[in-house]
Amino acid sequence: MIAIRGGSFAMGSNDDPTERPVHQVTVKPFSIGKYPVTVQEWNECAAAKACGFTATGKDDAPISNVSWTDAQQYVAYLAQATKKPYRLPTEAEWEYAARGGTQTKYWWGDKLQLGMAGCKDCGDLAAEQPAKVGSFKPNPFGLHDMGGGVDQWVEDCWRRTYQGASGDGSAWTGGDCTSHVLRSGSWKNDSRYVRPSNRDGYDTNVRYPTHGFRVALSP
Repeated sequence: MIAIRGGSFAMGSNDDPTERPVHQVTVKPFSIGKYPVTVQEWNECAAAKACGFTATGKDDAPISNVSWTDAQQYVAYLAQATKKPYRLPTEAEWEYAARGGTQTKYWWGDKLQLGMAGCKDCGDLAAEQPAKVGSFKPNPFGLHDMGGGVDQWVEDCWRRTYQGASGDGSAWTGGDCTSHVLRSGSWKNDSRYVRPSNRDGYDTNVRYPTHGFRVALSP
């Protein structure tokens, strides 16, 4: 886990209608996983009969093919095992952490640089599987794979725009929660998806091969 100090930032972008309007958000201090949850970490939960299936794949690969509901099972297991209130990050926390204090299109600048993230046109690591966690440089906050690798579930219910979004960094849990928000883009997506502002929604209870997650913790 990496402790994030919190602060204010401009959330969203004008690159896509789902990322508008750009709005100021102030995020409280929190901690977030240095990497997405791995196959090994997931399988400890499966072995404890707290997660619904045993994953195949390398231990240090990010867990994938999980639904939002699966991710919630894992954070509940982790919270019980550690006696700490583990949870999914909110969408605002995720973007704040992914930007790493920057306001550029990618955390490293406005132009795509090869070899900085795991995506279809991000370099020569295009593969059938995502690279093991931590294969790419961390962002300025010390976080790996906040863009590319696996799509990452966050706490919020999906909504098509930021119209009426709150500025306090909390999760949006109103309205239609049959879909939840995904961040990061995956190894199968092109570089447009690895931008920190990129967002998408998917069915809450449906597993998909590129979907994973990372955990968060309030102080």
